[in-house]
Amino acid sequence: MYSNKLSVQLLGEVLYRYDITDIIISPGSRNAPLTIHFTNHKEYTCYSIVDERSAAFFALGMAQSKKKPVVICCTSGTASANYYPAIIEAFYQNVPLLVLTADRPENYVDIFDGQTIRQKNIYSNHIYGSFQLSESENEESITQNFLDLKKALHTCILKSGPVHINIPFSEPLYKQTEKIEIIIDKLALPYKSYNSDLYSPLLPTWNHYSKKMILVGMQQPNSKLTHLLERFADREDTIILTEITSNLNSSKFYPTIDRYMFPFGEDKMEEYKPDLLLTIGQNIVSKKIKDFLRKSNLQAHWHLDEFWHPDTYFSLTEKIEENPVIFLKKLVKISSKTSTYSLLWKQLKNEREQRHHEFVAHLPFSDLWVIKTLDKKIPDSYNLQLSNSSMIRYAQLFNFNSKNKIFCNRGASGIDGSTSTAVGFAVADHHPTVLITGDIGFFYDSNALWNKYIPHTFRIILINNGGGDIFKIIPGPDTSNALDEFFVTHHDRTAQLLAKEYNFEYLQAHNQEELVKHLESFFNSSHRPKLLEINTAGQPNSNLLREYFNYLNQE
Repeated sequence: MYSNKLSVQLLGEVLYRYDITDIIISPGSRNAPLTIHFTNHKEYTCYSIVDERSAAFFALGMAQSKKKPVVICCTSGTASANYYPAIIEAFYQNVPLLVLTADRPENYVDIFDGQTIRQKNIYSNHIYGSFQLSESENEESITQNFLDLKKALHTCILKSGPVHINIPFSEPLYKQTEKIEIIIDKLALPYKSYNSDLYSPLLPTWNHYSKKMILVGMQQPNSKLTHLLERFADREDTIILTEITSNLNSSKFYPTIDRYMFPFGEDKMEEYKPDLLLTIGQNIVSKKIKDFLRKSNLQAHWHLDEFWHPDTYFSLTEKIEENPVIFLKKLVKISSKTSTYSLLWKQLKNEREQRHHEFVAHLPFSDLWVIKTLDKKIPDSYNLQLSNSSMIRYAQLFNFNSKNKIFCNRGASGIDGSTSTAVGFAVADHHPTVLITGDIGFFYDSNALWNKYIPHTFRIILINNGGGDIFKIIPGPDTSNALDEFFVTHHDRTAQLLAKEYNFEYLQAHNQEELVKHLESFFNSSHRPKLLEINTAGQPNSNLLREYFNYLNQE
């Protein structure tokens, strides 16, 4: 049985023909026609997740893994507003989400009808396209709906980002039919083309600069890009800086940026700053590299990306909207220029690497020690999801396993959906997933565990330091009398009861010996997912991190 509403039948046919078949549904009444249709259609895989905020992040994680659009579908009113945080993250991370919001008839808006709000264009500031389908079932309206749907899906695929389709429904909502009246045989998937010739004049200007830095931000794994950048890294005039979220791994790169960037005086600024900065990919975690480059008065900054071209360092001179591999295959043919730039950075790298290993070799039990230990313990087969705030910053100081895909919601960098994203990724991916998270983000997003799809291979490592320790690390809040209550938000919660409620195996560690023992079996196969809670409350976490950076920077 299917919905008898033709707008729903048309939507179902178009999605299927574009191979968009994963539907995350949050229960409600106004979206009943969509729910009925998708759950009865054999081509769709549907998931029921009650909390719309969590459901949208769950879909974000699925889309990260599948690298194609995932649908979220909710009822009218405030349900649609709860999607917004994940839509913002998808927008800045270029993750394709198709947002379907059921709505009351348009003439019901602003007359105090229940769960009726101004849904049309509700996400306008963080969406690649907003569309509204017509309820009318005449031929002209159906044709227009079809054209709008095609445009919406082309936008979602080609922009690789969120697109919103608002769908008003008049009652009755639950009428069904045994036959689909609208059948579409075939639709051609959109293909993104590039105007490579447009950027050819840039190639000979590459060697106008003797100090070149290539900085790679957040992106999916890309072995072709890795091999190309290794060729640049062999040159005297070029260095390659990466972050763990760039998913690029080579001993020739500089993967732990914050080890090298703390801090530069004016004399060293002149030595180490590039003349030309080439950035690739999305958000950079390191505030230190951002500060360094913003103060560098760069002669030129090129950003190479298929989607975003932000002026992060207030010096952008060229926007290269191109597949990075295509562009770099041409650029690498330009010969190297004689320079001491690479040698200078290699010397710095060797000094800081030695100091790093000296310091972490004698760490006491702490957040930093835990991350150092986990760096060596994540199995090759696991995908790694990292929560925001302290966890991603600690992780940036270590290399982690080059065989792991590493993800973090650094689009908008909020703590609100890291667990839900990791769960969605785990459900979609054929490799197991582990989430490393802090306590505030974990408890905030605890509804992520309220779904029945979590695979038994999923693992959560919760580092519970008793509050938002990030506010003891960043400059500013430590001078405030409100630090403990309103910034750090101290608490005595543990995850033990949550683990019991959601049927997770639960382990807890309070010291080095307990953690090492638990990690011996934590990734072994099991019939249930596992949660390992590591209690570091009361440890000198923020002081150790400051001591670490001070030690790196000793002359």
